Amino acid sequence: MKKYLGLALVLIAILSLTACGGSNKKISLPKAEEVKEIEIMKNTSEESLKIEDQEEISGIIEEIRENTNDTGKESVNDQPTNIKDYIIVKFHYKNAKASPSIAYLYKDKNSRYVEQPYSGIWKLREETFDEISGKLIK
Repeated sequence: MKKYLGLALVLIAILSLTACGGSNKKISLPKAEEVKEIEIMKNTSEESLKIEDQEEISGIIEEIRENTNDTGKESVNDQPTNIKDYIIVKFHYKNAKASPSIAYLYKDKNSRYVEQPYSGIWKLREETFDEISGKLIK
């Protein structure tokens, strides 16, 4: 009986350690040198802003990459669900075969997020969200 109890305790310890270990998955963004243009638009508008300056492209990609934290939530749709307004960020590659990859930026319950379809959802720093969304107002 003690043998089974000991085995059960070991199994419970292993399961609790693996269940609590957060993945902290990093967002997967293209390398700046692979991108010829970033297109930013609101889902409610047909107008878009196209950024072709390589330095600005690099800055946007780095800003998103450095200011996201994994939420542990999965993205299971082509676009955010239950979100009325969001910003679409398209990364158009120099190699047209891989073009474009898409990320969605949005606010939900006083937090900002980046969602990559079928890849994941990351929390985004408010200043980064405001900087990118502010480009559409200019």
